[in-house]
Amino acid sequence: MPRFTLLRESDLPPAAWRSPVAIRFGHCDPAGIVYTPQYFHLFNTVLEDWYGQALGASYYELIGVRRTGLGYAHVSADFAKPARMGDTLKVAVIIEAIGRSSITLRLHAFKDGIECARASFVTVTTSLIDHKTIPAPDDLRAAFEAYRERCGVAEPPAAVGD
Repeated sequence: MPRFTLLRESDLPPAAWRSPVAIRFGHCDPAGIVYTPQYFHLFNTVLEDWYGQALGASYYELIGVRRTGLGYAHVSADFAKPARMGDTLKVAVIIEAIGRSSITLRLHAFKDGIECARASFVTVTTSLIDHKTIPAPDDLRAAFEAYRERCGVAEPPAAVGD
């Protein structure tokens, strides 16, 4: 039994960006279901696409050219239903909170319109020159805020110290 109430894809805001994810042989374990660590790889791939397609901020430019790190300070996931080779999941991204140097993202993976997994990613912006935390660049922060507004998701109060 999942630790969360399962959502239908239609429960999310229509403006929430979604990405199809094909489950392939290499994603699965000997039981024939997605191997747990593979979910984190799949979710990271979705987030790389989300930066470019939903925010208009090339993930590769941020890291490679601008030297802005987008490292994970915390990642967690809950799994409700198995996904198997040949399935196509639809993964949606919601912004839960925007801090000074962090963003908390919630990813919902749907199989046939019903949630099968949910993950939380806390990303911290850093300088890849000196590897220290930096405030989110203004253009990136504006893109986060515009996306959150498009989705109509209210932000909870910022965490103490962020």
